[in-house]
Parts: sequence; structure tokens; C-alpha cells
Amino acid sequence: MENISPVYARFVLRELTGRGIEASRVLAGTTLDRERLETGGDISVGDFVTILDNGRKLGDDERLGLMIGRHCNPLTLGPVGAAMANAPTVREGLQAMENYSRLHASYIGVTVQSNLEGLSIKIDFLQDLRDTERFHSESAVMMLQNYVETLTGRLLDDATYRFSFPRPEYAAEYALCMHSPVAFDCKYTSIELPRHWLELKSPYFHVDMWRQAQLKLSEKIREFGANNERAYTQYLTSLMQSQDPPLPDLTSIADSLHLSERTLTRRLKQEGASYREIRNKVLNTWARQYLMHTSDSVESIAASLGYQDAANFRRAFRNREGCSPREFRERASTADKA
Repeated sequence: MENISPVYARFVLRELTGRGIEASRVLAGTTLDRERLETGGDISVGDFVTILDNGRKLGDDERLGLMIGRHCNPLTLGPVGAAMANAPTVREGLQAMENYSRLHASYIGVTVQSNLEGLSIKIDFLQDLRDTERFHSESAVMMLQNYVETLTGRLLDDATYRFSFPRPEYAAEYALCMHSPVAFDCKYTSIELPRHWLELKSPYFHVDMWRQAQLKLSEKIREFGANNERAYTQYLTSLMQSQDPPLPDLTSIADSLHLSERTLTRRLKQEGASYREIRNKVLNTWARQYLMHTSDSVESIAASLGYQDAANFRRAFRNREGCSPREFRERASTADKA
């Protein structure tokens, strides 16, 4: 199994030993002792899951996720959190979290997707967490809530928190620590963050440290590419999916990775991809959203997507969808009424 920051487990240990439970009982069945946990580096996800299982049984408490979440902030995530903390805006901090999380091959997968309403931050678990997935989901959502509130100095009370698990018996306690509406039994766990939060400036932004974070990201992508044939394709796709149109050009993306356009183009080509194809795929997703969920004219949509000519937009859309934008909108409207 992959490794995880020891911070989460330290919170559990501190909480339970504070209740008079011996540390050896909390750590039973793991490869850890108290000194190793408190002074060492990352621990295995397996050990952490065992600690959570022990904590639930010893403390007779199903609310461990909420307990951990109260303490979670970007510092919990180590290097990933440092990149988030030094980002210029909320959106860029969340983009950094997605990119670093994927490159660190963590047990948790994060997908950041921009849409007409704002930003959807989807959380997936890539390993079997047994009966503790709920705790991980709760603490992850609270960490993201704490992150946004810390950067903005505002209460995040107009997001939507979606959980993939059924409503727990203690759900009434969510209102004490989660500041936005909560839904259960959803398709996946996510935070739906309204648009007006995304470009808020962070008072913690540090230009030199942010540049270092971007340079580190470039190095990680290059290292990751040695064992993953689509490292650059994944990066560009995730970057563009988390942006609003008009999408960033090749020059700005290459600059952020400290690469020349030619080098980035070559590496994408080696992966069987291209900037143009990735960009057009993401633009098509936006086009579908505009056509299905707004009454904007085709010309207005084309301009919003960055097309200089509406005819070019119509042509590109037909090539992907097999019909014109107008025909697509009519079909979508008919399907909604059916």
C-alpha cells in the first residue's frame, strides 16, 4: 500500500491517549510504536487504517473523521500543503493539490473540474480502506473547507458537500463543523464550490515559493513520466479541466513547467497526444454545458470559448458531436422534456 502523512494518525493517538487509552492499544496490529509515529516520517496507509479501526473500537466513537477533520489544514499534507498555501488564488491552490496528489501516487485521488457554477472537487479512494472510508471522506472535506476559509478569511457556507456513503447516525453533528449544506448517498464524494470563491487572492501567496513549487512540480512530472506514459497528457488535461475558458495557451503552460514550447510539444507527441487535441476536447465539454444549460447564442458561446469565428466553433463542434450546436441544443431540450 502507499504511504500517508503521519499527522492524521498522530491526531488519533493524541485524542485517544487523552482519554486514558494506552498508546500500545491504539497502535496494536501496526508496524509502529509511539516514538516511531511521533518522530518518524510517512506511514503506510495500512497502518493508518488499522489505527482508525482500533480508535473506533477503543474509543467507542464513530466520529473519528470529524475529530480528525477539525485539525486538518494544508500543513497536514506536507509538500502538497506547502504548494497550496503559497498559491496566488484558491483555484490555483486546488489545482496544485490535484497535480501533486496524483504525482505522489497517493491513496486518494482528487479531480478538480470547472463548470458553469464553479468548481467540483471530486474525491476518490484508490485503495481498499475497509470500513474507514467514511472517516477519510469526512476529514478530506473538512480539510478543504479549512483551506478555503483560511485563505479567504470567510465562512464557506454556500458550497455543497456530497458524500457517497449513507447518512450516519451522528449526522446532526455535521452542522457543528461543516459550514455548508451536506448530502448523502451521492454518486461520489465531492465539494461543489461556487464560482465567486475561485479567484480570491491568498494573503499567504509568496511569489518565490510559488515558483519553487512550480519548478518542483515540473521535476515531479518528468520523474513520473519515466514510469507513466501519459504524465504530461494527464497534467495538461487536469490543468485545462480546472480552468474557465478561454483556456491557457501552450506558451503559458510551457512556462509554468519551465519548459520550452518545443520540448512540451515533443513530450506530448511521445505520449500520443497534442496540446490542440487536449484543448479541443475540454472546449467541447464546455460547449455542451453552455448549449444544455444556458440560452446563450451560438455566437456568444463561440466567443466565450475563445473562438475568433463562430463558423470555426460550429465546424469543430460538428466534427466531435456529429451535429451542429443548434441541433445538439434542440435534442438536449427534447430529452429534458421527455
